[in-house]
Amino acid sequence: MSTEIDINKLKAEIKNDKQRRLILFGIFATGLIGLYVLVHFSPHLTQEERKIVYRIPKYPHHIAELLNVINRYAENNQFYVLFAFIYLYVFMQSFAIPGPVFLSLLSGQLFGPIPAFLLVCLCATTGASLCYGLSYSLARGLVLNRFPNQIVNFNKKIHQNRDNLFFYMLFLRFTPLIPNVSINVSGPIVGLPFKYFFFGTLFGLMPGNIIHIRTGLLIQELNDFSTSYQAILTLVGLSLIALLPTFFKKKLQELDEKGLNKSKQE
Repeated sequence: MSTEIDINKLKAEIKNDKQRRLILFGIFATGLIGLYVLVHFSPHLTQEERKIVYRIPKYPHHIAELLNVINRYAENNQFYVLFAFIYLYVFMQSFAIPGPVFLSLLSGQLFGPIPAFLLVCLCATTGASLCYGLSYSLARGLVLNRFPNQIVNFNKKIHQNRDNLFFYMLFLRFTPLIPNVSINVSGPIVGLPFKYFFFGTLFGLMPGNIIHIRTGLLIQELNDFSTSYQAILTLVGLSLIALLPTFFKKKLQELDEKGLNKSKQE
């Protein structure tokens, strides 16, 4: 049984997808309007706080002052900050907009380590799932036109690992072999079952979420000279852990290609 995917055939099937694109644009525009309303009706900052927020941090104590302002703002407006965090995170993740990683870095300061971990896991998985759904129902044409080669390659890998899709999804989320955005938008097109996508995303992103949250918590400590050296060493250690998959990327790709060639021979 052939595992090849016919990109031209798929494009022909959705040639007249103007209506889908209009609906997708309408959903995106509605999300932007919601974001504008959220910002417009946000609790106001004092003049001094605005100076700190809009200032470009040049020194560690600038970052610490910014985090202090954010912490005070969160303490005084808990429900607003929680809702705004969830809305912004899910919105950006749903439409593959860069930025969720910075929210993950802030989450530990805003909500505490454990609540932040649970919240980031929820938001990241929900946003990725919505991206999967939007790609499947409305954005297939855009994805096929923009990433045809990536889809062909991803389809081969999915069929190669069809007997262990959950563990393969964990592997993909752990490593940088395929960008997370590509997995989100290509998954439904190559027939990756949603249950494997969902749980592979939920558990596969957990190590990265922990690193981001811990890193964000350590940034504020850099202003405290009594703990700054320890914080710096911890940050370096976390950075090395985060880079481990990248160091082994070439070897993982070689193993992946060997497995693909073996499956073709069979």
